[in-house]
Amino acid sequence: MDFTPVEANLSPRVHLEIDPRVELIQIIYFIANPKWYQERVSPYLVPAASRYPYLGDVAEYFGNYTNATAVRMVPRMVEEGVAYDAIPEFALHLNPVNFSKAMNWSDMLQYRPWLNTTLLDEFAGAVARFANETDFWKFYNEHRAFYNETLRRFEEGNGETILNVTRFEESFFGENASSWTIVPLTLMSRGGYGLHMNRNGGKYIHAFLGFGDVKDGIPIVYLSGDGITFLVHEFAHSFVNPAVDEYYSLFQPYESLYDPVREKLSMMAYTNFRIMLYETFVRAVEVYYLNVTGNVEEAKRKLGMYSVPFYFIKETYNAYVNDYMKHRDVYRDYTDFMPELAKVVGEVYNRTDGGKKVEPPMTIYDFIKRANSTGVTVAYSIGGYSRRVAENKYRWLLSLGINATLKPVSNLTERELKGNLMLVLYSNSSLLKELNRNALVTVNGNKFLQQTKRGNLHRRAGGL
Repeated sequence: MDFTPVEANLSPRVHLEIDPRVELIQIIYFIANPKWYQERVSPYLVPAASRYPYLGDVAEYFGNYTNATAVRMVPRMVEEGVAYDAIPEFALHLNPVNFSKAMNWSDMLQYRPWLNTTLLDEFAGAVARFANETDFWKFYNEHRAFYNETLRRFEEGNGETILNVTRFEESFFGENASSWTIVPLTLMSRGGYGLHMNRNGGKYIHAFLGFGDVKDGIPIVYLSGDGITFLVHEFAHSFVNPAVDEYYSLFQPYESLYDPVREKLSMMAYTNFRIMLYETFVRAVEVYYLNVTGNVEEAKRKLGMYSVPFYFIKETYNAYVNDYMKHRDVYRDYTDFMPELAKVVGEVYNRTDGGKKVEPPMTIYDFIKRANSTGVTVAYSIGGYSRRVAENKYRWLLSLGINATLKPVSNLTERELKGNLMLVLYSNSSLLKELNRNALVTVNGNKFLQQTKRGNLHRRAGGL
């Protein structure tokens, strides 16, 4: 029996891996299929999921174990908070061979103090029993070719870019990592998560990246355009979060700055001011990376987009450019810059009367809230790809309990045009002109805009 993980090495310190612990926990969540999983990270949220044989393989091999203790515990674990990034983080605490608990939960408790360690122990034991009862290693070994091809596709054309990102991070933050490990997720779509573990005086950084497409039966994580800043973002958390934690007492007096965006950020699972700081500072790093790598227009777009909920990101970015990077002789590493960033945030606090003068514009979360009460029409330009995207969004809205209707743009009624719309349009759509005249959106700088990889526009707007 082979107990080694499938991996590829880009350098002595940079690795790609299908971590068997993470794979096992993903499988358990996939089989359990709780409501959160269905709505947020399910592979079926990817339009091409029907062409992804691995899902069938997992269902066939593990489908008879839906009553296993580990599977039955998943809804409770989600309710407890073991969701999103906590899933791979939990997995890394397990033994890489027999999947029993190998580490205490102290680092997980740092950011989730409410976690019940007795329940975590119970779940870890149930996971180990599930792995043994199902002969998980047999399944993993039977799929080594698939895992290797997943890593090969991931590395193909992106290897040097990934290495450049790690060099950028170490230069920007002034700290070298002991290792960088990227784990493509095979059963969790869209999202990405970053974490680090301190061991033996070293920092071990992980990024777990959800897939966005399937090609020839292989899950694809894009590392071009927005995708590369996705990786920059997840890696940056391993430096930003500890620095904020060390100096949080300097930021604490400004916690009321969270109040104007509390509802919006809570819907994004950013539930307090400390997390708002993490996300603001990390996103400013993304923008800086885009600028120094020559993607000026994309940097400008992202800065504008991020400034909606993270309303002092521009001040943060300017502090990076005009102070931190110009005075690296003073700021040896990012942590040294925390007192200056606290002053920047303090100036925002004073200027906005503790956040009372902040009026953030509408976002997609406002749209979802309105759609939940009055319904929404999902409309698409004629074309196979646009229809598939629209159908995917339509199913997502239904899963949220929203009253949704799906139809071509050409069939929209006058009443529907004046209601809540989620639109999937090609760039030559005549409706774009009407959007520009009557909606809260524009073709460029649109707060509700997502540019897809095939050039069509995915728009969400309300009250046209």
